[in-house]
Amino acid sequence: MAEAVAKVEEPSTPSDKPECAVCLQPCVHPAQLPCGHIFCYLCVKGFANQNKRCAMCRQEIPVDFIEQPRLLQTPQPQDLAEAFDGGYQWFYEGRNGWWKYDERSTEEIEEAFKLQLPRFDLIICGHLYVIDFQNLYQYPKGHPSRKRSIRRDTNRNLVVKGVAGLSK
Repeated sequence: MAEAVAKVEEPSTPSDKPECAVCLQPCVHPAQLPCGHIFCYLCVKGFANQNKRCAMCRQEIPVDFIEQPRLLQTPQPQDLAEAFDGGYQWFYEGRNGWWKYDERSTEEIEEAFKLQLPRFDLIICGHLYVIDFQNLYQYPKGHPSRKRSIRRDTNRNLVVKGVAGLSK
């Protein structure tokens, strides 16, 4: 998973978040493509890695867009600080260290964890992943050998690179 350095173009507030045409929810880390269409950063990452074209108009996406996205708002320190009972948060291990899941994924993972599910399915970057609480890893559904460690921990016990592939 490529890690990205965010470039911020225009500040906004959470109430201004546009709806993503891919996931049909308010955008999490809204990213604007050169064609002007706006999607969640992770939704862009999913379709850009598959076909390199905008999901709306099919215009080609620049090769470096995922590493240098045009974000409409900066991931705020509270994006890293948002925590559950006792200050816990959800993290996944990438090539270069630990990363926090995006806010929407974190909420879904925490809800399944509190329901004491042994595992559940979660869409990340347009792909279906299995979150396995018993073994503390995630993997793409259909590819169980491609495991990535996950953990529920406090931010103070961990050096965190950023949120969902966006560097701090």
